[in-house]
Amino acid sequence: MNLTYYKILKTNHLVEEFFHISYSNKIIPFNTILIPFGFSGLSYIYNSGQNIFLDNNETKIKGLILSGQFNKSSKLNVEEAGFSCGISFKPTALHKLTNLNISKFTNKHSLTELLNKDLTRKFEVIFNSHNNDFENLFNDLENLLLSFTLIENKNTIAIDKAIDFIHKKQGMVSVKNLLEIVPFGQKTLETQFKKMIGLTPSKYMRIYRFKKLMEKYENNKIELKDLVYMYNYYDESHFSKDFKAFTSKLPNEYFKEDFSLIKEALKK
Repeated sequence: MNLTYYKILKTNHLVEEFFHISYSNKIIPFNTILIPFGFSGLSYIYNSGQNIFLDNNETKIKGLILSGQFNKSSKLNVEEAGFSCGISFKPTALHKLTNLNISKFTNKHSLTELLNKDLTRKFEVIFNSHNNDFENLFNDLENLLLSFTLIENKNTIAIDKAIDFIHKKQGMVSVKNLLEIVPFGQKTLETQFKKMIGLTPSKYMRIYRFKKLMEKYENNKIELKDLVYMYNYYDESHFSKDFKAFTSKLPNEYFKEDFSLIKEALKK
């Protein structure tokens, strides 16, 4: 398995990452869990034989796939060598690009028939015309994204402000903290956050905090018990609860296995 990231030159306000993942015959079949990263995205699966399992439901993924936010882990099974390319969006970007209620895609890898047909066709044309020139592929995708008229209003500005605050504090904030910086009450915050991002504020904060902890662990090899307290978990049992929720495994189970795709993504 090889995971490669590409430079974002013109769309930093919309794109978190451009990526290419390849699977060689040497590692097939390839099986891994996928954990929530706080992104929605679009990807193109160029080969058959990839399946996602979530809550015992199987989804075969091929072609253009829209992935919503996830608040739980899923399993990926790759049975054929091949590759995929994709875009991970900034938290509010997919809503700004499509004006869709992003909560409709939560915990789903959806066929892009849910998008505008003309928009789907434009993405498919670009993904299918790269001729293994991935630099050019992502450049063309950036130009397409820049052609969109974005949905921007007082609500998107407020939610972006809340997201920036969550990121600055590495997820160690409360809904009460967010209400101090946005111009509406808790019910409206919950509604708008879920509409634009696909998760509630509290769930997004928990996922972001957990992801930042795991990034620090994978990049610096800090003792896990030290990170647990650094990221304001009351004790190891509270951390284990989040760990189980987001990976489907307890820490001692997870670290016995080699989840190379997750590790590479966390080391980015």
